[in-house]
This record gives sequence, C-alpha cells and structure tokens, in this order.
Amino acid sequence: MGRMQSSASCWRFFLGCVAVALLGLLGCKDGLGCKPGPAVVADAAAEEGEPQAPTPKLGENQEVLFIGGLMSELYEELSLSLEDELNAALARAARSLNVHIELPGEGSIFLPIGDEIAEALPRIEIDVAPGRFVSFFTQMRAFESEGVPYRNASLESPDFDTSQGVSHNARAILKLLRKTKKQTIIVSHSKGSLDTLEALLSAPELLGTKVIGWVAIQAPFYGSPLANSGTPRIHDMLLRAVGGNGQAIDDLRTQTRTAYMQAHEKQIRALTARIPVITAYNVYETEATVISFASAFADGVFDPALASEVRDIVIENYRATPSDVPRVLAASTSDAVRLIRTRVSGASTAALGTLGLLTLTNVYLDQILDLPNDGLVPRDSTALPGAIHRELDRGDHASPVMDVDPLKNFWTAEHRNRVTAELVEELRGLAEKRSR
Repeated sequence: MGRMQSSASCWRFFLGCVAVALLGLLGCKDGLGCKPGPAVVADAAAEEGEPQAPTPKLGENQEVLFIGGLMSELYEELSLSLEDELNAALARAARSLNVHIELPGEGSIFLPIGDEIAEALPRIEIDVAPGRFVSFFTQMRAFESEGVPYRNASLESPDFDTSQGVSHNARAILKLLRKTKKQTIIVSHSKGSLDTLEALLSAPELLGTKVIGWVAIQAPFYGSPLANSGTPRIHDMLLRAVGGNGQAIDDLRTQTRTAYMQAHEKQIRALTARIPVITAYNVYETEATVISFASAFADGVFDPALASEVRDIVIENYRATPSDVPRVLAASTSDAVRLIRTRVSGASTAALGTLGLLTLTNVYLDQILDLPNDGLVPRDSTALPGAIHRELDRGDHASPVMDVDPLKNFWTAEHRNRVTAELVEELRGLAEKRSR
C-alpha cells in the first residue's frame, strides 16, 4: 500500500502527550524486535459467534459505489507522524534513567547513562499492513469474495481526491455515475458524503435511474466544530493534513455547512423523496484518558524496577572498571537497551486496548462542547432531512470503514462487513418497493 504524500504533522498536537505510551503498541523493524500485538476489540462483535454477513442480492444491472472521506487519508498519514513522535518520546523516557553512584566518603559520580541509551536506541518504524487505514478495505474484500459488484471512487477516478473541496469531488463522482451502465447504490463515509450530496443535487435526473439508493455513514452534513477557526490549533492541523487546501477544510466548517443545508433544504427533501437514503452514525464516550493510558504503559516499562535494574547494571560495570567511564557507559548502554527491548515487548499487550485513536477529539467534543460524537463528527450533524437516521453500534469514526491497528478497534472486520451488507440489502429492498 503506497503511503499518501501529504504532511502528517497535524496529528502531533494530539499525540505528543501520549507518544511515550504508544511505544508499547508498535512493531520495530530493525532493533527493538517487538511486533504489534493482536487488535483489541472492545465493543461490537467482540464476542464469538458474529452472525455471517448477508450477501446483498443485487441484480445483474446493479452495483455498489464506495466513496471514502478525508479521514481515510488522515488515518494512513498517522503512521508517518507517529514514527517521529514515538522515537522522540522514547529518547525522553530513556534520559530519565541517569544514575548517581555514591562513593565511599561524601563523594558521588554522575553517569549520564540515560543520554547514552537515548542515542543508542534503534529507530522504531511502523509497519503498515496492506489495507490498514484504507476506507472500505474489508468490505471490498468481502464483496469480491461473494461476487457482489462494486467500485471505489478513489480507485476508479483519477479526479477524485479526498483532500480536495466538495465541488471538485462532486464533479468526479458525476463522471463515474454517468459513465456506468448499471444502477448504483452509493455507500459513502465522512466528507465523502458531502461530495456525494453535492453531486446528486447537481444531477437530479440520475435519481431513481442511475442512483437507486444511498447510505451516508458518519456524514458531517452540518459540519464539525473541529474544522472551525474557533479551534485554531485543531483547524491548522487539519489544514496541514490536506496539503494546505483551505477549501477542503472550509467545506467542513459548521457555519459553511449550516448555510448550505438551509439553502438546499428543498432540493434535499426532493432527493430523499426520489430514492431511499439511510444516514448512519455511531457515538461513544471514551473510558480511558490519555493519563491512564500513559500510566498503564509507564507502569509496565518505565517503572521503579526498571530504574533499579539499570542502576544495578551501571554499578556493576563501574566496579569492574572504575577508571574507564567510557567503557562503563558503553557496556551499560548495551545491557540497558536489551532490557528495555524486553520491557517494551511485555508491556505492549497490556497497553494496547486502553486508548482509542480519537480519544482526545472525542473528549473535546463530548466534555467541552457537550456534543455526543464519534470522535470527529457530532451525532446531530449526521442527519439529513427526509432520510432514515440509523444509529449503529458503539464505536468511533473509524469503526464502520477501517481497522486502526495497532490502536484500539471498536469493531471487528466481520461486524463491519455485516453492517455494511445489511444496509446495502435494506436499501436494495426499499428501492425495489419504490420501483413497483
């Protein structure tokens, strides 16, 4: 999977304070030797016996069109920003392990072993598996195995780009819809739903002919406060994530979207009267805080026992060659790095399930603004006049469309595939009834 090229530095504001804790969650390519643990599923479909996803009974002349949102790019880019943050955090933690040795009499010696360890630790790199952070990846695999025809706008259209504004992507979607000879059920996510809405409002002649139904998942129809200039630090991060394209962010502002929805209310109601539309959302309230997550990791790795073991290593090496401090530091650093490698590997599983990808934004929207949300989009922003408004199982903004390993997954891939298939099949049935 090729990584996106836009800057991922926007995530650093969120992740800087938790970077030390995240160290235990990652695989290390060339040094620490740890591997990512299995994904932790906290909520929906965690229990065994997940019902098998129904196969949508599409006709020979029908297909599904997946339209992803801006957040799919951000999740992929997260892997890039994490690498710098994690390595910097590991170095900071290592520097706390400096040792003072009390000498006979009243003297002492300070050995900067922590600084030496920080410099000697090998760089951690995140190994992003194919499909990780890609919207609708598991659903596409499931549909392909079941023979359900589908397309993905990101793969089919060279013009579709989630980091572009709504009008740009709407034109790309219309090209896809006009080119196909099949009737289409659209399944869109996040900002991709805004692109879709603009496309459908621009071409009402396609409703009921080319487009027979639409599922809009976690759509910020009325915007997200995270894109507002009133939260400049968050807004600036989003802006950098889309390569400086201010239009893409402006299209997500609550002021912009509220004005748009009011101006187009009549057209929207005509749309939902012509074809069945389901707007799906989910919400959650974070149970683990950044502090508790960091504490869980620190207790497992950088605890007093580790500091004591490192001190014992240094003392033993110092006693062997008290006059050769460089040798003491070199030998102690090598031993300490091996010790930390073991600790990181052992603590990763315990820390893995304690923090969701969107904990900080979830807390901001929920506790500061009092808005039930999925970590990025408030619940009330996802409603569309005249559409069926459907609440899905508890989860974050990623849950219905992608895995976020090695971080916390609220849904299994099987649950995600089943929910998507059920929504598509429900729409197909509704469209069939309307055509009679």
